[in-house]
Amino acid sequence: MAKQQKLIFWLLFMLSLLIFSAFIIPNLTGAKDAAMLSAFEHDEFAQYPNVIHMLEKGDSLKATLHNFLVYLHYYYGYPFYFFSALSILPVKWILGVDWTAHTQVIVAVLRQLINVLPMLLAAFILVRDQLKSTSPWKALISFLLIMLLPAVVRNNLWWHPDSLLTLFVVLTIFLLITDRGRFGKFFYLSAFTCALAIGAKILGVLFVLTYASVLIYGLVTKSISLKKALLSALIFLVLLVVSVVVTNPLLLLPIERGEIIAIFKANLSQSSQGFWVAGNGTSGKLTEIIQIIRDYYGGILLFCAALVTTLVGVIRKENRLKYLVILTWVIGYMGYFVIFAATIRPHYFIPAVLPLYATLMDWLPDDLKTLFKPGKNVNKWLKLLASLAIMLAMLITIGVNTVHTADAIQGTTQREDTSPSLAMFDTFEAEYLPSLPANTPLIIYRDWRAYVADDPHWRVIYNWNLATYDYINENQPDYLFVEYENAYYFADESKLAIALDRDAMQAMFDFYSDVLQEKVSGYHLLFKDSFGYIFVSDSLYSSYYQK
Repeated sequence: MAKQQKLIFWLLFMLSLLIFSAFIIPNLTGAKDAAMLSAFEHDEFAQYPNVIHMLEKGDSLKATLHNFLVYLHYYYGYPFYFFSALSILPVKWILGVDWTAHTQVIVAVLRQLINVLPMLLAAFILVRDQLKSTSPWKALISFLLIMLLPAVVRNNLWWHPDSLLTLFVVLTIFLLITDRGRFGKFFYLSAFTCALAIGAKILGVLFVLTYASVLIYGLVTKSISLKKALLSALIFLVLLVVSVVVTNPLLLLPIERGEIIAIFKANLSQSSQGFWVAGNGTSGKLTEIIQIIRDYYGGILLFCAALVTTLVGVIRKENRLKYLVILTWVIGYMGYFVIFAATIRPHYFIPAVLPLYATLMDWLPDDLKTLFKPGKNVNKWLKLLASLAIMLAMLITIGVNTVHTADAIQGTTQREDTSPSLAMFDTFEAEYLPSLPANTPLIIYRDWRAYVADDPHWRVIYNWNLATYDYINENQPDYLFVEYENAYYFADESKLAIALDRDAMQAMFDFYSDVLQEKVSGYHLLFKDSFGYIFVSDSLYSSYYQK
């Protein structure tokens, strides 16, 4: 490694340490107890008890292994939960018997090691070729561009499978490029990383277009015969299936396999149809995607420039396979969301955009001085202008995103102090709870993001399908903590016409429309603010609050 390359390498290493460290303090927030996870990151709240369950000691070795394997939350694959459990295993050993009481530490470790670290590793792999070139400074700019994208920064502030998916996607792309169309060990090894991508999040199956293109490319360039192509495809499929089963061992168990398939079908239905209403009530999906690219990925011009760079790379002969792999992955992945997906969120596009943006610096020659040598060639001037434009766009994006990153970290660090959900509970605890006798047993219902602290004298009930009068009447809670957003959304009568389940939507409409009108049957409005409402049962109201 040349002197300049070593310098950039260590600079990237130090930057990685700085970035990793910068997220520690914000990632310690919003997790003082498991219920607080729900107030800030609903997905984390759903995932958390399952990874804790995996490390619970059973009555026997078999029971302990069963806990570790049967993780119960099959919305994501076993690789996500396996690496999550592995990352907090040392925490369990260090903290001892009462380790589960340290939710804040456990969740911070999960966020750092399952989201921040894999993203850094993925970025390092993506800039590897630029680091090895005669202009390693390109790697520095590409690395900063990738790690400071708002979507990446936001994704580093929670615990979710998308960073692992991105890492496995990048490894698969790296192996296919390293193979150079020889269909050797790297091609077959990519079956394992592709299986990990499928296991972490089913979206890894979208590599199908890439693998088909690589095989066709081999046939067109005559680097592989038709017989070998068919044999290579067959061997790859066998390795892929075996790897998927090995990395998701519950597929071997009939009951768990049935549950996994059922949840996969439900996820596919929700992704393509929406959650509560058809298409999630939106009609401009392409407009939504464009807005996400503007807000979270540096803008539509930068995205289009990266697409053009990759397309030009496919047209040229030099490193054509590299750009073919990246372009077909981006087309297959993004195409799925454009054509099929009803649910679109900013972090969904990270696995496609990062490899795409890593090609931007490829447009520039290693020696920038060659761009400024005198000459009358029109193509030379066009290339100079394009290179300067891309460089300027990247530097501006890095500068703007640096400010956004600082704001995001600061905002997350302060989120417990600024949370309206926590503020509403604090008001209840300070102004209304003292009216009751000490240690009164209570049943409290709360909506998804409505925070209610743990208390040994309370039973806090929570419904993934939110509240209806049937649910409330069955459980008879003493208090209701209801979000204004839910009341506003489900009290909208127009949604009944486009509901995926008309009866379920009608039941929620009946309850939440009453909430919005502040007249819930059997309850009295105790408090409301911009976040939500607190209702108390009529019996408690007449006994302790009625003046």
